[in-house]
Amino acid sequence: MKTGRLTALALSLVIAAGTAGCSYSPAETTAGLETAQTSAKAAVAETTAAASESVPGETGTGSYAEKPALEVKDSESGKLVVWSCNDELKDLIDAYLPGKDYEYVVFSPDEYKSRLDTAMESGEAPDMFVCDYDYVRHYANSDNTLSINAAGIPNKACADMYDYTLRLACDDSGNIKGLAWALSPSAVFYQKSLAQQYLGSSEPAQVAKEFSSWGSFLAAARKVSKESEGGVKIIAGTDEIFKSYLGSRSNPWKTDGKLHVDSVAEGYLGFSKTINSEKLTSGFQKGSDEWKAGMRNKTVLSYWGTLSFARSSDFALDPSLIQKANPTSGDWGIVAPPGAFCSGGSWLMVSSNCDMKKTCADIITAICCDQGNLRDMLASGKCDFVNSRTVISAAASDERYEFAWLGGQNPYSVLGSVADKTDVTPVGSDDPEINGVFSKIVSVYSEGGFKSVQDAKATFRELLIEKKIVKE
Repeated sequence: MKTGRLTALALSLVIAAGTAGCSYSPAETTAGLETAQTSAKAAVAETTAAASESVPGETGTGSYAEKPALEVKDSESGKLVVWSCNDELKDLIDAYLPGKDYEYVVFSPDEYKSRLDTAMESGEAPDMFVCDYDYVRHYANSDNTLSINAAGIPNKACADMYDYTLRLACDDSGNIKGLAWALSPSAVFYQKSLAQQYLGSSEPAQVAKEFSSWGSFLAAARKVSKESEGGVKIIAGTDEIFKSYLGSRSNPWKTDGKLHVDSVAEGYLGFSKTINSEKLTSGFQKGSDEWKAGMRNKTVLSYWGTLSFARSSDFALDPSLIQKANPTSGDWGIVAPPGAFCSGGSWLMVSSNCDMKKTCADIITAICCDQGNLRDMLASGKCDFVNSRTVISAAASDERYEFAWLGGQNPYSVLGSVADKTDVTPVGSDDPEINGVFSKIVSVYSEGGFKSVQDAKATFRELLIEKKIVKE
């Protein structure tokens, strides 16, 4: 009998068969503390991807494949068809390319990816489509999408973009297959009054030290729990740290089709078990009513996410956007997480059967590359974070972005640094599904459901084989 067979069967009943959509869906969610601390050191290591063709890169480290940007044109009888799962892109096209004639089709997030895959398989894909972070790699490695060069856009148009956004959209030969305009680098939002009371300071420079590594985070978690006699926790649940911790992996989940669990992923099993066994979190699942309540009742010190998350109806920190704002608005600060990560984003890709390439190139250039438009998107609130290092760098020193709901702090220096450090080298096409399974494995292991890390890894592998995601 295979190791973990019974547990694997039980887990398979609660893990969804797959996810879809064009908006980010967060993953649900000690080998011992020594292993966790070893992996923590890896969290600060930055890695870069190698390109298959050497062209000097102006965007971050490394280089990309590049062919001459083709002279493109539109079909005389055609009409541009664009697919998305919301109206965000439509609003931008109408704002920055008024009078542009196109057909805009919106599908629900739940059916968007399956609709798109089916259309591509049948040769009826839209000319252009919006793609979110989770599926950029999937479509970048597809023959059903064009490189930006084939769509008439030169690599130099990407010179000011964050490197990870291009790396994620590259195929295996280094060709850039899509460009992003809206990004979601994530950070730690902490409640200042709780930090002052239990960590000794509310100032970002001091609090940042508590979140600078997984070792310091663990020490801070213990201190908060002890000083509050268990009444306050540093995080609501391990869902908060899943992406940050796993973001420091240097190896992909799959190598030659087979599962590879590296030291960082294995260390996370131990780290999660430590903080759960010591009751260093509130034990709430992300999105639950209890999880949301901790944002307001001063029982949870930090929540990890994007500016959009902080302004959402759940967190409701910005009174100008939410009628019933969080009563603790203004009592929050922002610092970088131990491991850089992002929680979404919006990319534009062109289908290989597109007959309206000139219009696609015009739209991608206006929405993703035009510095004036990107600056206006940020200033007008159309986007919380845009894909321009120049625009974000300027915003980081602009008094307009010293938000009262964030205690007067400007978040863009923190978020810009996170975007610079985000590494997508190990991200693969199947990561959304694999991460979903792994988060369940972590949950069961943390609660003592496996006898050892090896048993947990064996069940993880069995489940992925069962789903035909990895090979025997």
